[in-house]
Amino acid sequence: MKVLGVGDNCIDDYAELGKKYPGGNALNIAIYASRYPGVEADYLGVVGTDENGEYLLDEIKKQGLATDKIIVKEGENAVTRILIRDGDRVFDDYSEGVQKNAVLLLETIPQEFDLVHFVVWGFGREHVPSIKGSVLSCDFSSKLDDERTGIMRYLDYSFFSGGHLIREDADPVEKVKELKNRTRGVVVMTLGEHGSIAYDGAQIFRGEALPVDVVDTLGAGDAYIAAFLVSRLKGKTIQDSIATGHIAARDICKRLGAWGGPD
Repeated sequence: MKVLGVGDNCIDDYAELGKKYPGGNALNIAIYASRYPGVEADYLGVVGTDENGEYLLDEIKKQGLATDKIIVKEGENAVTRILIRDGDRVFDDYSEGVQKNAVLLLETIPQEFDLVHFVVWGFGREHVPSIKGSVLSCDFSSKLDDERTGIMRYLDYSFFSGGHLIREDADPVEKVKELKNRTRGVVVMTLGEHGSIAYDGAQIFRGEALPVDVVDTLGAGDAYIAAFLVSRLKGKTIQDSIATGHIAARDICKRLGAWGGPD
C-alpha cells in the first residue's frame, strides 16, 4: 500500500522550551502512515535551504522516508512558533517561508499511489480533479465554509476539525450532514476531547476520545487521520477505523512535538 502526503511542512518551534520539532499536516500524515505494517509512504512538498530546511530533511530521513520528491527552494523554511498552555498547543506565529506562492505542476504528482492526501494549507489541491486511480482525501482543518472545500466533490474522504462548534453550542452532526452534500465521499470531523463523528450519507458513526495524560496535543489530529485512512485502505469498517484513529491520537498526545526532534 502506497500513501502520498502533498502540501505543507514546517518547523514547530517551541521557543519557550528551546526545542524545535519537524511537522506540518501533510508531512505528518506521511510519517504516521509509514509506521503501519505494509504501508510505504512518501511526501511531496517544498523545503528551504536554510538550517531549518536541512534539519527537516535530516529528520525525514531518520524516519525512513525518501526525500527525492521534495522540492528544495532557495530561502527560509516555514516555521510555526508553538506555545504550550495546559497541555494544549497554541499557534503563536507562522512564517510561510519558501512555501509562499509555491506552485506544484501536475506531472510532479506520482500516479502510482493508492492514496493521495492533501491539506488546506500548502499547494497541489488544484490538481485533485485530474488525479485518477487513487483514493483522494483532504484535511480542511476548521475551514468548514472555505472556498477551498470546493474540491470535496472529487474526494473519497474529507476531514474537518470541529471542536469549536461545540464551544459555540452548534451541532457538529448537522454540520457534517451539510458538508456531506458537497461530496460523494465520507465526511469525518474530529472534536478534540469530545471524540469524532463520520457520515457516509446513510449513517452517523461516533467515536470517543481515549483518556490520556496529555503532554502536547500537536499532531493528534494528523495521527487520527493517518490511522483512519490506513485502516480504511486495509478494508476495515468506518467504525473500526474511527477507533484506530483515536488510539493513534491518544498515543501522540504523550510526547512533545508531532514526531522526531530532540526527545
